[in-house]
Amino acid sequence: MHQTITSLLIIDPQYDFYDVPLHQQLNVAAQTISPALPVPHSWEDAQRLARFIHNQQTSINNIVVTLDSHHEYDIAHSIYWQNKLGQHPAPFTLISYQDIVDGLWQPTDLEQLNHVLEYTQSLEQTGKYSLIIWPTHCVTDSVGHTVVAPIQTAIENWEKQKNTSRHTISKGENPHTEHYGGCEAEYPLHDDIKTQFDPQLTALVIHSDRVFISGQALSHCVASTVEQMVDKLPRDDIRKLTLLIDTTSAVAGFEKQAQAFVERMLALGVNIANTTDVIRR
Repeated sequence: MHQTITSLLIIDPQYDFYDVPLHQQLNVAAQTISPALPVPHSWEDAQRLARFIHNQQTSINNIVVTLDSHHEYDIAHSIYWQNKLGQHPAPFTLISYQDIVDGLWQPTDLEQLNHVLEYTQSLEQTGKYSLIIWPTHCVTDSVGHTVVAPIQTAIENWEKQKNTSRHTISKGENPHTEHYGGCEAEYPLHDDIKTQFDPQLTALVIHSDRVFISGQALSHCVASTVEQMVDKLPRDDIRKLTLLIDTTSAVAGFEKQAQAFVERMLALGVNIANTTDVIRR
């Protein structure tokens, strides 16, 4: 008899994306968490996902976690750019190809000028996200890079119960390209294999009977990861995917993009469910 293989993919469940209560502290750091890019309702999302992992503990066979992992110097952080006065752009500034051509913004390292021109032109031609300057976030080894406590504890309890370990996929280390999705960068670089398509997540789906998906944020890294996966998967495998919609939320101001993503995925055969709807198998 075939054993049902159930996998859970958690995308970027890191402190910088969670609107944690002001009193929340990391024991190891003994400091109050000030998330760089808190997603509204995400703390409640984390509680629900932790309960889901606990309730489904015996039936989950694999847990895969992606981690957004950046440097201070990053193409989507302000210090990468400056204007003619040497000022860096404020968070949430959009930088277009034309802005660079017009000299409104230029890379602080002028050797990157040709790269950023090609980069922004490619983003705009392919209809991907516009280049947006985010608050500096998920810097490797910072508190904000760490997995939030409710989810971390639930995963650790699952590891003890199953005598196995989660699998972690790091993304975003290359400072010259954005890396929303867990499969490849928005603009893969020919000289960095880690920015090019990584088949780990599509292989996870192929070797599973069902894959639950959670994480932050629904409008960006969750959307990009799932879209990259379904782009490479046949219809029968796409039907294995279930987005746990009550454990993921949109970046403030990007709710319409998140809803449009959900509707596209429904049309392709992805299942959308609340954690309370899932029956243990």
